[in-house]
Amino acid sequence: MNLDRRRSIADQIYDELRRMVVQLALRPGQALSEKTTAELFKVSRTPVREAILRLADHGLVTVAPQFGTFIVAIDPDEVRQAQFMREHLEVAIALRLCDMDDIDLSPARDLIVQQNAVAAVGDFAGFTGLDDRMHAWLFNRAGMGRLWSAIHVKKAHLDRIRFLHVPEPGKIKQVAEQHVAVLDAIEAGDRKATEARVREHTSGSVLHLETPLVERPELFDSPRLSRPKQSGATGSGPPAGPPDDATATG
Repeated sequence: MNLDRRRSIADQIYDELRRMVVQLALRPGQALSEKTTAELFKVSRTPVREAILRLADHGLVTVAPQFGTFIVAIDPDEVRQAQFMREHLEVAIALRLCDMDDIDLSPARDLIVQQNAVAAVGDFAGFTGLDDRMHAWLFNRAGMGRLWSAIHVKKAHLDRIRFLHVPEPGKIKQVAEQHVAVLDAIEAGDRKATEARVREHTSGSVLHLETPLVERPELFDSPRLSRPKQSGATGSGPPAGPPDDATATG
């Protein structure tokens, strides 16, 4: 990852680590070493410590005294609460846009075109990123961009379910069609249709939560707090370090 020196280094490391957690490159129970992560990003340990503290504040890592810092399991209750928050706020935002005169939704439609392009090559990570960008645009257009930032913080566990769900056959096509339906309803000024389309769109991942709960129980089990081993890392994320390298947050 090439860091942009014009942006906060800690912010960029947080964004990348969050992405790796959401996309399961960092898996539940995996140890996260401050020292090894700093070496991976070629930075000092200070911005890494700040980024990991934010991950802890947002419920994505847990600190076990005398053991280290570990990626948390997916919490079904957090998934449901994030979906509830997102659904109700997105309905309110869409209705606010619905009441605007002559609203230009072409930037959002352009993002749907980009979504279809990355979907055509099976870029699931790219699709979910563009999905978020479209929803963020709607919040910003409604003058409520900070609310999307709050949702983004809250929805990391929901995003892990979304990432598991997106590769299912036909899912991307369905999501893209739902995006178009939402924009069409807003553009038509149809409040009833707008609310219905938004609720339908935002409920999908929670409706399918039971499938990964049964088929991927290892992602939901509370990780065992054991000392990390050098060979214990999986995926493409920062490997676990020895006990004295594990992230200290105090």
